[in-house]
Amino acid sequence: MKNLVVLFLLFSTLAVVSQESNANAKPKWILGFGSNIIDNTATAHDQYLNASDQWNYVPTVSKVSFERIMSEQFSIEGSIGINELSSDKMQNGTTLKDDQSYFGFDLNGKFYFGKEFIKYTAFDPYIVAGFGLNKVGDNENQSSNLGLGFNLWLNSNVGLRLQTLGKYGFTQNTLLNNHIQHSAELVLKF
Repeated sequence: MKNLVVLFLLFSTLAVVSQESNANAKPKWILGFGSNIIDNTATAHDQYLNASDQWNYVPTVSKVSFERIMSEQFSIEGSIGINELSSDKMQNGTTLKDDQSYFGFDLNGKFYFGKEFIKYTAFDPYIVAGFGLNKVGDNENQSSNLGLGFNLWLNSNVGLRLQTLGKYGFTQNTLLNNHIQHSAELVLKF
């Protein structure tokens, strides 16, 4: 009987310690899902925000991201984006015969810099940089990525993310050389 009491106390202690450590654990992951817009002729006539002539998008969830929080200021993110380049819009100075499907995979690092400058903790701005693989139809290209974004936390685990990412193609003579990807996502921290 004594052994059962000791065993019960041991398991009870382990359960309480386990719950306490889980309750104090900081979130390590951020999952995001939302939509993206591809601007494939961003510098034509300096019309960076000409949505009607240059922006390509699909009216559905078109971006998913997984972010691993490494520290308060650094994280690593992998994201997948799908889209459609429209034949009605300018694509690198020309038009397409048919609509073309877009697929992009990006692996980026993020540097969160807001805590030093901004007292409002719900606003969490960052600089993002990394590499991408992009495919449109039969055209494939790699890119170096550079951009800005921010998370607006609605509570400690749910927020909204807005990001603009410049993707600079390694090969400049393809349909998809340099382009800009704007995105809006709902993000969940766990």
